[in-house]
Amino acid sequence: MLLIVSLVCALASAAAYGASSAAQHAAMGEGDGRTARARTRWRELLRSPRWLFGMGGDALGMVLQIAALAAGPVALVQPVLVLALPISLPFSRALGGPRPTTRDYLGCAWMLAGLIGFFLLIGRPGDARPAQPAAVLTAAAVSSALGGLLIALAARARPAVKAAVFGGVAGCWFGLVAVLIDACAATWARAGIAGFAGPGGLVPLIVLLVLGGVSIALTQLAFRAGPLAAAFPANLAADPVIAVALGALLVHEVVPVTAGHLVGYAAAVAAVVYGAVRLASGRKA
Repeated sequence: MLLIVSLVCALASAAAYGASSAAQHAAMGEGDGRTARARTRWRELLRSPRWLFGMGGDALGMVLQIAALAAGPVALVQPVLVLALPISLPFSRALGGPRPTTRDYLGCAWMLAGLIGFFLLIGRPGDARPAQPAAVLTAAAVSSALGGLLIALAARARPAVKAAVFGGVAGCWFGLVAVLIDACAATWARAGIAGFAGPGGLVPLIVLLVLGGVSIALTQLAFRAGPLAAAFPANLAADPVIAVALGALLVHEVVPVTAGHLVGYAAAVAAVVYGAVRLASGRKA
């Protein structure tokens, strides 16, 4: 029963994120020209009802994601969120975007095929356990250092590369945040509020709050840095991959890792990324 609740909340979260994405890109505008960049200044965005609606959608999506992670394993919840991109199509259309094309539907089919393949491979991961503070701090330090280095290297790159790197790094950090939410949910289930009095509960909570805020800001920068076809697929692909890997390492979820499974995972991720690129490259603001 809890797994069904988790998957329903994950689907609702994906819908909220999809609506948010459509609204934010309608407000920001696509393209690399000066006019498009001028429309994405922060002061103008703060006065845009569509952008504010999008931020509200992000907040709702986060609440639903937390509910999903509290009821189910991160290895099943995070991959579902890649459906935010296909779900964004009807919202984008409602906001004046183009009618979905055959290319768009094929992109959706590729993403669904990859997602179904992944679920068939991974089976039923075990329940999460509270994360060890030292492991959380190590993961946060390594991911922050590597992510910061990639951001610095891409800061002066051409827009598509910059958007892809920023989106990918934000996705990796979101993956770690999802695992920490899962760990905090496990702490709450075992000890309630008292579980956060010690480092075992407090460290993951602090790291997820800080890294979550930074990830949201970096995602916005990625969407402003270049084309959606570069930023969004990188963000969507990195998030579940890192979440599944760190879910096994930090909270000890059961993830099969035979050679056949690894090849299957790679094929599933490739299908999702290919579909996401097809979808994102065809979208206009």
